Amino acid sequence: MGTIKAPSMHDRIYVGAHGNVSMALTQVSLKAAATGDVVEMVELPIGLSLTGFRVHTEGLGASVKIDIKSGDDVLAADVDVSSKTDEALVIPPTYNDEKRVLAVEIKGGEATGTLQVNPEYRVIGY
Repeated sequence: MGTIKAPSMHDRIYVGAHGNVSMALTQVSLKAAATGDVVEMVELPIGLSLTGFRVHTEGLGASVKIDIKSGDDVLAADVDVSSKTDEALVIPPTYNDEKRVLAVEIKGGEATGTLQVNPEYRVIGY
């Protein structure tokens, strides 16, 4: 099991306009990512309340699924990304009381292709 850092890990999340729903854009190109690999997509600052995700891919390979995590917490499990996926996932609002990393864990097979996991959030503050 390895860790892959998406280019979006260098991006900062917008934390202005308290209360408005915002979305961060992430993207990573995977080449034979193994089952159990963790892909770090973006750092989530303190004071965000995650409300959902938009998942986009042209397909990562047969039987490939992902778990979407904030730190150690799994927020969406077994999201099927084996074929073309354009899906909006709604989750119960989840507040970040500490800095965390939004990551995906590869499951079910070797993953090759481009993946976007775009978090939707509200800035609550701390």
